[in-house]
Order: sequence, then C-alpha cells, then structure tokens
Amino acid sequence: MKKAVLMLVLIALGVVSCKNETTLQEYYVENQNSQQYLAFDLPASLLTGDNSKLNAEQKATLETIKKVNVLGFPLKDGNKEFYEAEKAKLTEILKSDKYQQLMRYGGGNRKAELYYLGEEDAIDELIIFGSDDEKGFGIARVTGNDMNPEAMIRLLKSFEKGELDVAGLPDLDGFLD
Repeated sequence: MKKAVLMLVLIALGVVSCKNETTLQEYYVENQNSQQYLAFDLPASLLTGDNSKLNAEQKATLETIKKVNVLGFPLKDGNKEFYEAEKAKLTEILKSDKYQQLMRYGGGNRKAELYYLGEEDAIDELIIFGSDDEKGFGIARVTGNDMNPEAMIRLLKSFEKGELDVAGLPDLDGFLD
C-alpha cells in the first residue's frame, strides 16, 4: 500500500512539474529563422567599439554584458492578425513568475517593458519588450553576469542619446517604417 501511494505521489509530481510553458529563449529559437521576423545576436565584443563618449561607470556596465539577442516583428500589410497573436504569446511568456518586471513606460499604441531574471541587484538577463501597434514589436534579451539594473537603464539612455557606438549592430533602416 505504501508503495502504491509513493508511486501516485511521484506520478503526480511528474505531471505537475511538466508544465508546457514556452520560455523566452524557446520562443526566440522557434522564430529566429522565420521570414516574418528580423533576428540577430550580438556578442559583447561588438558592443565595445569606440565608446569614448561613455564615462567609467557606463564602460564598466558594458563589460558586464555577454551578448544581446534581438527579435523584431515588423508590422506590414496582411500580417496584423499574426502580429496580434505573436504579441499575445510574448505577453503571456513574460507573465511567468520567473520574469520580474523592472519598469514599464509608454502609452496609447506604443509601450515598452523591462523585465529581468536573477537578483534585484545582480541580474543575469535583462529583457526589453517594446511594441508599436502601427510599426511592430521587438524583444531583446541582454545576458550577462551580475548586471546592475539601474546602471543598465542609464546605459540604455546613453544608447538613445547616441553615446554608445554599437559597431556590430546591423543596419535597421526601414525596419519599423
């Protein structure tokens, strides 16, 4: 009788632990070769171009990054329904307890959200999910070692200001036009 109860408990644990939730990495791998998406991976070495405009803290933050994976979905005529479905999939993936929301901003048809994996003061992965219901969406996974969230946000602002020379970034002209 004890063996039967033990077997039932083990089977129940096996069924419960085998949730079929797609991870962000699985989503990226499944879609990186799709013609609907633009995908590229940047190793940290390509992020360290001529960054003389960066201060010491920004350079130190940049050194905590291992690589960046980007997956973009440009909205075009005829793919609005697919766009909505894929955006909903990503939103559902990011609702998982393993992704902690760092911040959210935007409004109307445009929004961006930042999530992280790891400890609050030493994150291992930063996820940036942005969407514009007229242009498309993009998601970036920034992986590294003990990245500081506040310093990463400041580094992102440097990128927006054009202070960060991203030598390996592919030409994205027209991607979201």
